[in-house]
Amino acid sequence: MKKIITIILDGFGMREDIYGNAVKMAGMTNFINIWNNYPHCLLKASGEAIGLPEGQCGSSETGHELFGAGREINYKLNDLNEVFKKDRLKYNPKYNEMISNLIDKENNLHIVVLLSDGGVSSHIDHLISFLNELKKSKIKNNVYIHALSDGKDSDRKYIIKYMKQIEKVMDDNVKIATICGRFYCLDTNKDYKKLKTYYELLFDNKGVNALNLQRVINKCYERKVTDEYLPPLKTASYHKIEKNDVVLFLNYSEEEQAELLTSIVVKDFDGFPKTDVFPKVYSLYPIASNINKNYFFDNKKTNKTLVEYLSSLDITQARVFEDSKKYSMTYYFDGRRYLNLDGCDNICIESQKNPNYEIKPELNSLQVAKTAIKCMEEDYDAIFVNFANPDVLGHTGNFQATINGLQAVDVCLGKIISSAEENFYKVVILSTHAKADTIIDRDNNIITKNTLSSVPFIIMDKKVKLRNGTLTMAAPTILEYLDIALPKEMKNTETLLEKNKK
Repeated sequence: MKKIITIILDGFGMREDIYGNAVKMAGMTNFINIWNNYPHCLLKASGEAIGLPEGQCGSSETGHELFGAGREINYKLNDLNEVFKKDRLKYNPKYNEMISNLIDKENNLHIVVLLSDGGVSSHIDHLISFLNELKKSKIKNNVYIHALSDGKDSDRKYIIKYMKQIEKVMDDNVKIATICGRFYCLDTNKDYKKLKTYYELLFDNKGVNALNLQRVINKCYERKVTDEYLPPLKTASYHKIEKNDVVLFLNYSEEEQAELLTSIVVKDFDGFPKTDVFPKVYSLYPIASNINKNYFFDNKKTNKTLVEYLSSLDITQARVFEDSKKYSMTYYFDGRRYLNLDGCDNICIESQKNPNYEIKPELNSLQVAKTAIKCMEEDYDAIFVNFANPDVLGHTGNFQATINGLQAVDVCLGKIISSAEENFYKVVILSTHAKADTIIDRDNNIITKNTLSSVPFIIMDKKVKLRNGTLTMAAPTILEYLDIALPKEMKNTETLLEKNKK
């Protein structure tokens, strides 16, 4: 079998227009030489081409999940769209349990939700549909919305627009209680100082009084504090979470909510001092099912993923990534599961602890490259390497920092390619979604959300020929290139290899 190293340039999109395009402006000499001299093609990684709604951007999470699956998958976004479209929530046992709890005890309902149309962690349409469902359920309890402002998977200054959208469907018993940037609460690195700030907003009446919410938010914008970083704000309708209240997590991502959920429901949580208030918590999907069983829908898992299949064939593997991408490279890559695969080592490189990635745009890419090279020297059969820079820098909206981050990745590419030749590895390069190709649009708006652009797929082997396709086809292509029979789960997926590949 050929030894292979697959390099994932997370958030690296391909777009011809050079304006605001950090990928084009970075002058990535190594990548350009590889693209010009080896078989390559473009993959669609967004929208209907990969089973998402029309116009829906891909993401690191959905992209890695799809790459790992090598076939069509069920996205939570699609499933929830269907639930609300067909009015199925009213038949859900856990939803009805929550409603009965509210009616019987006349307690408050607190909804924690990211206001976004990005579709990565949540979608504002689901909140609107849920509020309409509450009306049908005849709920008269006070409902307090604790809105998280996005600015990462959506535009940087959209929170007021989103609030106006939901205000149109809010009854008198529904109020927006707090606003807070996702920076403080959707954390995956146990930064409890940030999380404590948000917890105290929910439970301890601590935060900035914002009686004129729009004016306060505009003042933040004037100081260059955009949605992702808005401080904890208490509206004129503020109400903290109290004993016997019910809390609903209306995002559908798991990893970003786990730390907040843990701080709320675990009595011996020691990340920071907390109150003795322990509300009943519900969520759309399992967040940390070992500590909270109150979720409406089960996760749909994908079996026989690429790495799982390789493991079953006794092919040794290494996965190398920064911890900012640990969930993409493990949980999502493995089909929304946490697997302990034989012969597969996950090597997580600690990311920087700076609050903003643009402070050090190279991140820890050099250590990622060095670790990948070490893995080749240790003779793993298959190595998967993720560079986070294009994605996480692109989401900052900092054009120059994104360019700098891409240039750092390009240096790392050169080092890995050189070592791959010395250690007789074949090299595949791809991206799972697009971001860094559009940082500034033609109207000079800063764009922080992902894009609809295609992504690259390269095999550094001049004996093959490739054709354009979709991200779905990447895993079966790699297996076919390695002369490994496809598992039955991938056999209905076409590959990117032309018939006369040899």
